Amino acid sequence: MTHTKCVRRPQPSTKPPGRLGRIRATHERRPTSAAGSPQSYDRRTELARVLPLWPHELDDESPQGRGQVLAKLRRALRAERRRGIAGHWTYDLARHVELLRVYRHELASSGLPDPTRR
Repeated sequence: MTHTKCVRRPQPSTKPPGRLGRIRATHERRPTSAAGSPQSYDRRTELARVLPLWPHELDDESPQGRGQVLAKLRRALRAERRRGIAGHWTYDLARHVELLRVYRHELASSGLPDPTRR
């Protein structure tokens, strides 16, 4: 007894060609002015998310304390940048962006000049 293989032929699409591949956004976007403003920056929470800091380092808002936190942020940014350039598997673009955002907020709130700008 011989078995014949049943082959299904692809059916033509019933959707109109202009609607294929279109993705519709289902979420609402946050206003960028509220997300990027210094008023929405919670120092203690944001720093704790990106850097391992002691509670006394988070609470220290003196110029020396802010300078130390900025130095740690610069070191973390430099390390993340090195990982990205090297193509290392632990590089995380989201962490890099968040480190940069927190660094800019810290720098703006400290009133210190940016040592990376010449």
